[in-house]
Amino acid sequence: MDPFIASKDLVAITAILTGAVAILMPVLIVWVALQYRQRRNEKLYETVKYLADRGQPVPPELLNPPQKQHESPLFRAITLIGVGVGLGVMFKWLGLGWLMGIGALLVCIGVAQLIALRIERNPAPGAVEAGR
Repeated sequence: MDPFIASKDLVAITAILTGAVAILMPVLIVWVALQYRQRRNEKLYETVKYLADRGQPVPPELLNPPQKQHESPLFRAITLIGVGVGLGVMFKWLGLGWLMGIGALLVCIGVAQLIALRIERNPAPGAVEAGR
């Protein structure tokens, strides 16, 4: 068998498999996340049923768990700037200077968020706040 034909077949198979994996991977990730959520909810319902069967009160924290604390907008802005600078430096060092724009975009978004935070905290003199 000619090795050139075999390598052509291998390239075609690899291309098909790569496309299939690229399409199916997000589906798999969503499926795993939904399975995890379903199992967690089933365990919650079993616990509530167990407590109800025993006549014990169901703690409100069990049904409405406390929400995670979100990062501050300042933290997000500074993180975007840091990631943008890091990407820009990495692309420059790898000789991919034409990709530095990705890092610059993130830096610009972070700077815009910092400006928006500054404007929100220092309203213009004579400005009327909404809802007053």
